[in-house]
Amino acid sequence: MSVKAVIRRGNPVWRVQVLRDGGKFNRRRFLDRRTHLKRDALEVEAELIAEYEASKEGGGAPTSDNNTTTGATTPESVTEPELQPTPAWELDKPGEVPHFAAFAQQNLAVQDHGLSDFKNKERTVRLHLIPFFGETPLSEISRRMIDLFKVKLRTPTGERASSRRTRNAKQPRITNRRKGGPKSPKTINNLLTTLRSILNLAYDYELVDRVPRIKMEPIKKRDADFLDDDEVKAFLRAAPPAWRLFLLTAVRTGLRRGELFELRWGDLHFNARRPYLRITRAQHYDAGLWSVKGPKGDKPRSVPMSSELLKALQRHHSGQGPNDLVFADENGEHLHRDGLWRLVVDTAKDAGLSKHVHPHLLRHTFASHCYQRGIPPQVVQQWLGHANIATTERYAHLAPDTGEDLIDLLDAPKSGVRGAAGGTVRNFTNTTTNTNGSQDAKNAV
Repeated sequence: MSVKAVIRRGNPVWRVQVLRDGGKFNRRRFLDRRTHLKRDALEVEAELIAEYEASKEGGGAPTSDNNTTTGATTPESVTEPELQPTPAWELDKPGEVPHFAAFAQQNLAVQDHGLSDFKNKERTVRLHLIPFFGETPLSEISRRMIDLFKVKLRTPTGERASSRRTRNAKQPRITNRRKGGPKSPKTINNLLTTLRSILNLAYDYELVDRVPRIKMEPIKKRDADFLDDDEVKAFLRAAPPAWRLFLLTAVRTGLRRGELFELRWGDLHFNARRPYLRITRAQHYDAGLWSVKGPKGDKPRSVPMSSELLKALQRHHSGQGPNDLVFADENGEHLHRDGLWRLVVDTAKDAGLSKHVHPHLLRHTFASHCYQRGIPPQVVQQWLGHANIATTERYAHLAPDTGEDLIDLLDAPKSGVRGAAGGTVRNFTNTTTNTNGSQDAKNAV
C-alpha cells in the first residue's frame, strides 16, 4: 500500500512511498496528518508516479532511496526501513524513564482491541496526546503541563475544517467548529481520561512515583433529545418503504445499529407468551473491517415486541430461515450501513422535522417513550443493555410525576397521637387497606 498512516518520531504522518523497477526507483514523502487529508497524500503519490514515468521516457536512470519530508524546509533522510514506532518495552533501558510517545504505544498494545472504544482511544493518543506530550519523559509530566494542555484544547486554532461539507468547496471557510474550533468540555474530559489511564499504568509499572492530579472540566448536563409520538409518526411516514421496517424496529426496540444490521429471524420469538427479540450478536468495526461479535459488553439481552412491531415483522416474514438476516439487501447480504446516516437525515427533512435527527436519536426516542409511560428504570436499563443505571437515568426527567400527591400526607393527622388541638388523628403507618375494606373497619372499632 503506497499511502499509509503511521507514527514517525511521535508525530502522526501520512507515509507516501512509491517503489518501481524492483526498488531502483524509491521515493518516500511524509505529510503531517494534522494539516493534510488523505487525498493530499494521494495527490503526492500521483506526482511521484508521474515523475517515474517521465524518467522512464527520458531514458534517465532513476536514483534510489530519495526520502524527503513534505512541508520541511530541507529534505530529511530516513534510514529506518519501517517508520512505525518500536514498542516501548524494547526501547526502555534499565533505570530509564520512557518518554510519553513510546509508553503511550505500549498502553495501546495492552488494551483489548476488540472493545468498542479502542478506536477512539487510539485516535486520542495519535491526534492529541502524542503531539503535545510526545517527547516528554513520563516523570516530567506535571499538573501545570496538563493544565496548559487543557488551555490549548480550549483555544481555537483557526485551521481549515476538513469535513465533507467543506473539503470540496472552492475556498473552505475558517470555522470555529470541528477541526479548528475549541474542544467541548466533554471532549476535553474524554482526552484527559485517556491521559490519566496512561499515567496510571506507568505508576503501576513503577516508572513514576506519583500521578499528577487531573481536574476535569465542568459539564452542563443536557436532557437527551428525542422524537415525540407525532414526530415518530411523521418520520416513519416519510421513510423509504425499503427502510421503514428497519426504522420502526429501531424506534420500538432501541437496538444499536450493529445489533439491527445483524438481527436474524432466529432471534425473533413470535410464539412466546410475550413475543420478544433476543440480542446475542452485533456488527463491529475494527481495523477497517466489519466483523460479527457479541453485543456491547458481551451481555445478551431480550427486548419485548410491541403489538405494532410484532404485526409488521410477521408481515415481513415470508419463509426465511432462522439464520437469514431480517434486514438484508436483494442478495440476502448485510445492508450497506454507510448510507444510514444520510438516509435518516433526509427522512427527517422530508418529514418536516426541525430537530437534528441521527440514527442514535432513535435509541434515545425508545428510552424516552419508556420513561414517559412509567416503565421502571431497571427494566429500561435491561432493555437498552446499559451497564450502569446512571446512563439510563439521563431520561428520568421524563417520568410522570407520580409522587407529587404524597406531599399531602404531611398535612394529614396521625392516629393514636394527640394533636395540638387535642384531637386523636389516624395512624397511616399501621393501617393497610385491603380489597374489601375490612382493615379500615377494624381500625374504626
